[in-house]
Amino acid sequence: MMAALLMAACGHRASKAGPAEGDSTVVDSAVFATDSISREKTDTAVSVKVSIHWPSAGNDSLTASIRSYICEEIAAGLTMEGRPDVVLYKDGQTAVDSTVSQQFRYLMDGFMESKANGIPFDGMQYSYQLRIFKLEETDTYVTYLCNSEGFQGGAHGYATSSGLTFRKSDGRRIGYHTEFNRKTLQTEIRDQTLFGKPQSPQLAALIREGVRSYFQSFQDSTVTDAELLDELIGVNSVDSIPLPSCPPYFTRQGLCFCYQQYEIAPYAAGMINFDIDYAKVRPLLSKEAASLLKK
Repeated sequence: MMAALLMAACGHRASKAGPAEGDSTVVDSAVFATDSISREKTDTAVSVKVSIHWPSAGNDSLTASIRSYICEEIAAGLTMEGRPDVVLYKDGQTAVDSTVSQQFRYLMDGFMESKANGIPFDGMQYSYQLRIFKLEETDTYVTYLCNSEGFQGGAHGYATSSGLTFRKSDGRRIGYHTEFNRKTLQTEIRDQTLFGKPQSPQLAALIREGVRSYFQSFQDSTVTDAELLDELIGVNSVDSIPLPSCPPYFTRQGLCFCYQQYEIAPYAAGMINFDIDYAKVRPLLSKEAASLLKK
């Protein structure tokens, strides 16, 4: 039934479409402007492509904050042992060139190792693609989106999608980050600036209905609580679905929630994503988050 329909979601990208490749994102330099920088390196075995919107003009706090974010996302996406240190690049071109070179070497090493171990090459390139781009800009905020996908052998590739909203006046990040506490064996939310009470029953109810709406798009009949719970993994109750590991972000359609592959559902479900209308979620936002919305 629903599980069969969800097989079509394999490879589903939760990302907003974003600007087409090569589109200019430059706006009035007195407000905020970006340079679109891209580089690709490919051969028969390995393919790497990196594209970013690097802040080139705007108030110093905002541009510095977004540049730091881009560098952090680059480091987090490098598929090497452990997590590489964050390099705060001084310009976007160096950031792109360095990332392409590092990833190409890493993937080529992996490809050669597989070849040495007798794993036949079936024509599927080892690949990595990273796009970090400005999704939206209003008078009060700028939202960036980071999408990546790749293949390193195995049954299928992988994909990630996350976003972050910045207060335009000073570059403050409106969101949170998550860390795994090895003592409590629990994932904890840190530096939370998005919700007034992130554990409130009202927010949990909105998340439940948002997740339900995602699965509902795959079938005509109503998704019951029992059916919804059956589609999830690591969730004991539809009334206690956790916040996504990556913070929801501001869009014109509403506050966008996106769960990564395997986060709360099997791979076949894709990246569960949905928008919650601001009229519903605004009372649950922190004061600084709510201040980004027009009255």
